Amino acid sequence: MAAQMPEKNSKQTIPGKTDPKRSEYITNKVLLVFSGCLLGVLGLMFLNNVLGYSVYWEIGLAAIGVMRIVGVVLAVIGVLLVLREKKRGFDMSYRVFKGSTLVVFGIALAIVFSIIDYNAATGIHFLYVALPAYAFAYLIYHSYQPEFFIIAMDCAAAAGAIAAGQTAVGENYKKILLAGVLVLYVLQIIGVAKVKSDLGRIRLGDKRRYVFDFSRNAYVMMFLTPVIMGAVSAAGLMLTGRVPFGCMVAAGAYFFITAVYYTVKLV
Repeated sequence: MAAQMPEKNSKQTIPGKTDPKRSEYITNKVLLVFSGCLLGVLGLMFLNNVLGYSVYWEIGLAAIGVMRIVGVVLAVIGVLLVLREKKRGFDMSYRVFKGSTLVVFGIALAIVFSIIDYNAATGIHFLYVALPAYAFAYLIYHSYQPEFFIIAMDCAAAAGAIAAGQTAVGENYKKILLAGVLVLYVLQIIGVAKVKSDLGRIRLGDKRRYVFDFSRNAYVMMFLTPVIMGAVSAAGLMLTGRVPFGCMVAAGAYFFITAVYYTVKLV
């Protein structure tokens, strides 16, 4: 019996041309995440200034502890709202403000202030980069083809590992960082090969599965990118001088070229 062709994946098309409600919902979610990350960065800048004065140091530490508790409380309230929505049979498919949104926000708030509580100076500077990066990745995930999201994560992993290796702390863990990204790339290659052999399907258990309509070129890019980024990571983490910076630039250039290509494909 001939194998059936996989269904068309909704993320392979422009949402607005297939489902206006879904398009508006995704746009609102992306705007919410960007707004939250922007406010988060501004809040971190204010907190950093507060912690910079010895007079306000204790107030800043107390605020960090309070915000961690607030995050946990909001997450619990969100769980209660989710249970209420399910009990009353509310359709929350295309609503941005709902119980699950509050759960995610509360957990994120608790994690952010736990990082700051562990090491205020390093944690805040890390979050300066992490929050915008998350917002950007969220935009790519919801607006572009799934293969480009994977490619973007490959580039981010390579550039991030090299950048971490140049810090005072990361300098002692370059081999561990390299091993970590190489393991991720190998797992990706194995996973992509599995999806390709199963006609674009990802099976989770007996019932749940995801179906992607990947082109031959998409598979080539998902196989080729981890190999290239693995070589870039190895050079950037094992060599010295200007090589690490050049490798980060190379990862950024690769991302930019593929971003232009996949943006044109969406038009």
